[in-house]
Amino acid sequence: MARGGINKALVHSARDALLARGLYPSIDLVRVELGNTGSKSTIQRYLKELNTPPAVDTASLPKVSEEMLSLVTSLAERLTQQAQEAVAEERTQLDRQQTRYHQEHAQLRERLDQALERICAQTTEIETQRQRERQLYEQLKDSEGERQRLLQLVAGQQQMLEERANHVKSLEEKHQHAREGLEHYRQEQLAQRGQELRRHEQQIHELRQELQTSQNSQMAKQEELVNVYREHERLLHESRRQQEQLRQHTKTIRDHQQTNDRLSEQVRQLLTEQALLRDRVNPYLLQCRNDRRHLRGQARQIETLQTLLRQLTPSA
Repeated sequence: MARGGINKALVHSARDALLARGLYPSIDLVRVELGNTGSKSTIQRYLKELNTPPAVDTASLPKVSEEMLSLVTSLAERLTQQAQEAVAEERTQLDRQQTRYHQEHAQLRERLDQALERICAQTTEIETQRQRERQLYEQLKDSEGERQRLLQLVAGQQQMLEERANHVKSLEEKHQHAREGLEHYRQEQLAQRGQELRRHEQQIHELRQELQTSQNSQMAKQEELVNVYREHERLLHESRRQQEQLRQHTKTIRDHQQTNDRLSEQVRQLLTEQALLRDRVNPYLLQCRNDRRHLRGQARQIETLQTLLRQLTPSA
């Protein structure tokens, strides 16, 4: 007795459902189809009964001539041979298609990996260039601040030189006034000419020393101003050179960005080709499944013919 409500009709239905899906009706698959109910021995017994053809009374069958039996046998053998050749050809074609698909897939994968490696390298290089650009920009800002400081220093030195020149001019005016006073004093007080003259000459000597000191200081300031101008020119040249480097780095970054865009487009094209190849392989797989179902149908027909042949063959 079958347990859990399992009977021959249910096993028959489960077997037909598996065959309709192109699956071999094994004991385990039939039990799964029945909802994991029933014992395997009971299912095996029912399957054996379903697979065993009903006994045919050979006595009631009409006698078949040897020519008919030969024709049926030849037809069965021819169908069997054609089915085997079709299976071998379809299998060979499927193997070639699968091999070609795997090769194309491996090539696409390799090209994709290479493209991803190039993208990673380009991204790293772009990031390095950006860091270098930020460093150059900071250096340029520092150079601009130093240039402004030197310009302020130059302006201060120019103002100091103007003040020194005004002071020298004032001393010359004082010297001129002193000479005029001396001449006037000489005309008015001839008695005190020698003493006043010595005093005046001493004042002139002091004024000349002060004037010489002022001129020496002015020359030193001029030399310092020349050095400041030279340093200013050097900083301007360095600033122009850094700006040119910055423009070159910016151009390099743009070139790398364009290369990165081209590589991204290649990756998208590779992904599209991979999808197209997958779409091309899917019909072959569907055709293979259909061929397998067709071959199983032919095998069942051959089995039926062989069963019929055994039934028609007279017993020895």
